[in-house]
Amino acid sequence: MKELITTEQAARAILMLAIALPIAGLLIGGIAGAVRRQTARGAALGLVCGHSGPAIYVMWRVYNGVIGRFGLDSVKGLLVNLALFLTVGLLIGLAAGAVWRRKTAPVSGARNELHPNVRR
Repeated sequence: MKELITTEQAARAILMLAIALPIAGLLIGGIAGAVRRQTARGAALGLVCGHSGPAIYVMWRVYNGVIGRFGLDSVKGLLVNLALFLTVGLLIGLAAGAVWRRKTAPVSGARNELHPNVRR
């Protein structure tokens, strides 16, 4: 039975995404930032988000390396991939959470917008 999509086709598609997503993120982020009058900040955020493409490519290569080493139907290979993907996901989540908290944290000594005479 012939495969619908070969491993080489999938690898080529993921490589194209790894190249295209940072460029697209930079452009889309720059445009979105320009609308908000924060072009540099938008472009930087878009570029960071766009680097999900190279991250996906690296994880694809790691997955294939583990499968190549332990086999497709190996429980050990499954557990190694599970541990790697959980670790990467946890690290990305922790970093995103830290950035989000830093971005939304109240400024020390800032005035309350509803009550300008009240300090936080």
